[in-house]
Amino acid sequence: MSTAILTGTPVPGSSLADDLRSLGFDVLTAADAGDAAALLAAVPAGRRVALVDPRFVGHVHALRLGLTDPRFPAAAVAGALTAQAEARPALVRALQRTTAAV
Repeated sequence: MSTAILTGTPVPGSSLADDLRSLGFDVLTAADAGDAAALLAAVPAGRRVALVDPRFVGHVHALRLGLTDPRFPAAAVAGALTAQAEARPALVRALQRTTAAV
């Protein structure tokens, strides 16, 4: 199974978490960038992981196309990105740099 980490509290009434679950993602919510890094580190290395802005506005089909295509080790749509196992180290480094900058 894949894991999606929302990078903040979802907007009230949003179907985003349910949409991600319908695509096969376990959904976790991070309080801040440091929490997102910790949640990312806890996801087993072989799993696909996605970081998703909780303010994402778009159709579930956009999420499907952007986050579940197996042809690419990493992919993004506005407000969401995903990394498979081979791209996870780069995602971890980018998140660490972001956390350090904040």
